[in-house]
Amino acid sequence: MSVRRASEADWTALAGLRWAWRVDERGELGRPRPEFLADFERWCRDHRETHLGFVAVARSVPVGMAWLATIERMPGPAVWTRLAGHLQSVYVLPEHRNGGIGAALVAAALDEARSRGFDYVIVHPSERSFPLYRRAGFRESGAMLQIDLRHDRPGPIRPVGGAI
Repeated sequence: MSVRRASEADWTALAGLRWAWRVDERGELGRPRPEFLADFERWCRDHRETHLGFVAVARSVPVGMAWLATIERMPGPAVWTRLAGHLQSVYVLPEHRNGGIGAALVAAALDEARSRGFDYVIVHPSERSFPLYRRAGFRESGAMLQIDLRHDRPGPIRPVGGAI
């Protein structure tokens, strides 16, 4: 098994892995497979500078993937270039799980983040994947809040201490 940065030659395989995860495993409905695969390859081309793909290959067959999205943060007076990452869509085909492939994908993405000088990497793990990320060094942080705009319906924001 090997893990490496994905190249343009891997985009079709990555599209197939994304389909396997979202449709075959989760039953997600949407566009037809041929349309999705073509559109996903186009997405890879359009986002190749900001979303770095990684592929795991076993016996010359792609069996896993991970994506590292680059977050360009606001510059500051002391440090102009401030980068962070968002680890996304780490996925291994079910028949290849529990053999270290997920850990190798996460390690490759973190190595890339370090080499690019990222300040930190965030991840939104599934319940099942928490142990994987903890073993890789991720920790829960009291410094980050999140709102899910698809589901959370907060009330109106009111200023504290009077009018604005």
